Amino acid sequence: MKTAMPKESVMIVDDNPENLNVLSKMLDGQGWDVRVFPRGDLALHAALRQPPDLVLMDVLMPGLDGYATCRGFKQNIQLKDVPIIFLSALTDSQDKARAFEAGGVDYVTKPFYEAEVLARVRVQLALRRHQTFLEDLVLRRTGELLESQRRLRIWDGAKDQWLNLLSHEMRTPLTGVIGITELLFADLPPESDIQDLRQGYDQSVRRINKLIDDALLLTQIDVSSAQFAVRQVKWEDIYALLQSVVARQVPHADIRWQADSGDKTVEIEVEPELFQRAFLDLLSTAEHCVHSGETISVESFSSEACLQVTISTNGQSLPPEDLDSFFGVCGQRTLLKGGGDFGLAPALAQRIINLFEGECLVHNGKSGGIVIEIRLPIADNKHVARK
Repeated sequence: MKTAMPKESVMIVDDNPENLNVLSKMLDGQGWDVRVFPRGDLALHAALRQPPDLVLMDVLMPGLDGYATCRGFKQNIQLKDVPIIFLSALTDSQDKARAFEAGGVDYVTKPFYEAEVLARVRVQLALRRHQTFLEDLVLRRTGELLESQRRLRIWDGAKDQWLNLLSHEMRTPLTGVIGITELLFADLPPESDIQDLRQGYDQSVRRINKLIDDALLLTQIDVSSAQFAVRQVKWEDIYALLQSVVARQVPHADIRWQADSGDKTVEIEVEPELFQRAFLDLLSTAEHCVHSGETISVESFSSEACLQVTISTNGQSLPPEDLDSFFGVCGQRTLLKGGGDFGLAPALAQRIINLFEGECLVHNGKSGGIVIEIRLPIADNKHVARK
């Protein structure tokens, strides 16, 4: 059984009884719920109890005139969206301008024609229905979004707790396995053929420890926390720090550095430790793509809007399918050096760069090797864009 739709409510405010009578008969015949009031203050009080869908308002009335009554509607949060059509004998353009300044949506001069009034009323009621529909739609969508966010927070919390627990719990048995294996290698004679497995074993240990560290980092990054302190820093300071850290952590890699920012000071907005982690992960990924005698180049340059940092190799290139999956979780499957894929490193690094409104890309070099690009907006330009 269908529920009958409620009648749309039209309020008429006019101190002339004859006008009230004519207009009420005209509108009532169209099936609308019509209420009439001879004074503006009475109309306002009634509207607060039961807001109308539309108001037809005379201008010249004792007490509150039409302009003041209209402003009273617009100043009230319950009534501010109710459309008001002025009906008045005043034809001067200044009077019409005052009506629109007070918040009216239309102005019809007296004497009026029934067809014209009905047409204007229908238009405003249709617009009102559409506005109400959109407002209800926004409220529903907002509610759905809030509910989705609530579920997501619960699920993310459970996921983070599980990853955190799994990462910690994995270290305990792994420590035992690694310790026992180290003892077994130590007891082997140097000439044993099994010693040839030592390099692969060491690589596997480093890899699994890196995967555990990356998983822990994913659970620890909380972008809504006050501890996630993105701040404006000078690129030259970060660049010098990166060179120092890389020199300590990757002392045997052939890395060539080049920075060109011109005469200006370039500043970016990042969380320095996270950015350093992302850069080192990308550099480590590039290091897996070079063999002995091949080099890695780190170059940076800036434009008016962007800082670009490239990490490029001069060795083997990647097939298209591996470029497409480069930033996927364990998505790169070409064994360039050392065996295995790149793990979480590129995926985690790209997502960290994205947190700083930047982007991370990869492509093959023109003469071989791969090129990893980091692009970050210049801090001053970000502020201008937000204004």
